[in-house]
Amino acid sequence: MSRILILNKSIANPRMSRTQKNTDFHSDGFLSAKNAFSAGRVELNGIALIFTVIIGIFLCGSFYLYQVNNIATKSYEIRDLEGKIQNLNKESKKMEIREVELKSMYNIEKASQDLNLVNSGEVSYIEINGPVAMR
Repeated sequence: MSRILILNKSIANPRMSRTQKNTDFHSDGFLSAKNAFSAGRVELNGIALIFTVIIGIFLCGSFYLYQVNNIATKSYEIRDLEGKIQNLNKESKKMEIREVELKSMYNIEKASQDLNLVNSGEVSYIEINGPVAMR
């Protein structure tokens, strides 16, 4: 069903007789509600247009506020995560330093003394002349 917006009674139906035009239209130039719905036409007056614009502005404003709030929330989350990344980087550097300290020769000698390990005195190597399979 098609809907036609009637803004001027002279454009509405040029074939309609003058008496029919006067009976279908009110003094403001729009179709009456009964005739508009029966003919498949929509009545649009100034108040409805203003109301529609106000609702549109309200919906756009609400959507804008939602988006601004959403962006602000995301920026706080990003800032919080960046702080956590910095803390983890600091902790990682501390652990790397601790690893180097534990691998140092001083700590290895100290650990060997604490575990009652014996230093090797004389090392002898076996030399084999010829082909040897190695893994």
